[in-house]
Amino acid sequence: MTDGNGTVLGTGKVEGGHARGRSQFKQCTVSFTVRVPGGPENYQLIIGAFEPMPYNREVIRRGLAFYETEQGGLAPL
Repeated sequence: MTDGNGTVLGTGKVEGGHARGRSQFKQCTVSFTVRVPGGPENYQLIIGAFEPMPYNREVIRRGLAFYETEQGGLAPL
């Protein structure tokens, strides 16, 4: 997790999850925790080699949701 300027604020590890649905359109649920300072208004979530996904503080408080695109990337819901 980085702030809006790209400064790394914290790291975490994706825990076990599960997938549901047809082989082409699966819904995947995973859990992870990243502890970061509460000061920044904007954050970027980076998972593996996927492109960073921007989120603001309020969205993060409610919980994050994203999906895998047809191009193989991740995008916020």
